[in-house]
Amino acid sequence: MFSLGLKYDLLIEGVKIVCGDSLVDGDIGVKDGRIAMIGLSSPDAQTDLKISGRGLIALPGLIDSHVHFRDPGLTHKEDFESGSMSAAAGGVTSVFDMPNTVPTVIDVSRLRDKIRCVSTKSFVDFGLYGGASEANTEEINALSKAGVIGFKTFMVGPSTPNSPEYEGIVSVSEVGLLKTMEATSKTGVVHAVHAEDGELVSFFTERLRAAGRLDPEAHYDSRPNMVEALAVERAIAFAERTGVRLHLVHVSTREALECVRRAKARGVRVTCETCPQYLLLTKKDLERFGAYAKFNPPARGQEDVSSLVAGLKDGSVDILVTDHAPHTKDEKEAGRTVIWNAPSGTPGVETRLPIVFTMAQAWGLNYTDIARLCSRSVAKIFGLGSRKGSLLVGFDADVVLVDPHAEYALKASELHTKAWETFLFDGMKVRGRVMFTIVRGRVVYQYGVGFTSKPAGSFIPGPMFMGG
Repeated sequence: MFSLGLKYDLLIEGVKIVCGDSLVDGDIGVKDGRIAMIGLSSPDAQTDLKISGRGLIALPGLIDSHVHFRDPGLTHKEDFESGSMSAAAGGVTSVFDMPNTVPTVIDVSRLRDKIRCVSTKSFVDFGLYGGASEANTEEINALSKAGVIGFKTFMVGPSTPNSPEYEGIVSVSEVGLLKTMEATSKTGVVHAVHAEDGELVSFFTERLRAAGRLDPEAHYDSRPNMVEALAVERAIAFAERTGVRLHLVHVSTREALECVRRAKARGVRVTCETCPQYLLLTKKDLERFGAYAKFNPPARGQEDVSSLVAGLKDGSVDILVTDHAPHTKDEKEAGRTVIWNAPSGTPGVETRLPIVFTMAQAWGLNYTDIARLCSRSVAKIFGLGSRKGSLLVGFDADVVLVDPHAEYALKASELHTKAWETFLFDGMKVRGRVMFTIVRGRVVYQYGVGFTSKPAGSFIPGPMFMGG
């Protein structure tokens, strides 16, 4: 059956479309930034722009709910322009940026300042987290109404001293975390938690330093599996008591994932994510890459990798995001001989899609699984499931067109992040190239052409937004 009588702004013809749990052949018509038709267009359909989808896969634009674009205050590492360019080139149409900038986003004034700062720079749509700790519980309700996409709390302090980007967003004590969750639970907004036991990390780190350990593997030894598992168990217990919508970021261990599985079975409102670095690397890679592979929590053992892969398939790991956390080469090189001197984090927002496409068969995933893990479930968790994350009529026309057969090597020098020199997977052979990235019906990126418009990403307010 043909779709008749509508002039489109954009028509994508003859493409394989990931629609929910199905893969269908057809066309996608876009009008006024939204999907107006999925099916077969009339042979004489009128459109301002036509793209041939022959040989391509249409996925819902990827959503990365865990990025650190370092803007404002740390823009020597990244800014919203470079970060969002990297996102768009990687098929990402929406990003949610963390609050650990300078200043940290811990009140409404700072949130509004950040929105003004980054709005003219972003090539993709963006949501912003608010920081949450016992230090700003009186600001939590106002932040939710001002439009934060979620709250973020670190249960462990920074790995390097003098880090103003952590002001007011760390809750190491049990009482402090419980008070924070009591406040966020009243908003209905997702509370994302970096779950590592801060007291134990400090204890292990001080003991290792006293013993003269300066090697890269000392970073792993300062944060063994138990550090994450204990923190996850505590966060879940407090979520069960308060009813908060808990989201556990970058889960890395078998033990922590088992905690999540048990909690879900009890009906606790908890979701979790993992990232490509926890699926591709193990603690042995710290010796090979040194400080460049220093991130928190650290890479683990092969048994942890296997557990996480199983979680992707059975749904206990809800989403696959990146924790894109860029630093300069000089900052990473500071840890070459003394691992404690290097900051933690690695870039990844541009390369999630080709890595997942490449590893899908080994991980037992298909195209619909990729859409679920990287788009649909992200939107659902953060209250955007009726607007983003799926290719459905009426939804935002956020689309990534991928050539699933293209084979090439990732090249750090071709990435758009300022931190390209610190990229861990330079030279990795991959399959699946982003050909077009489309944000609300507007072609933002085209392979071989580059960025086809100026930054025009929009702020995505959270579910409790009250305007203003």
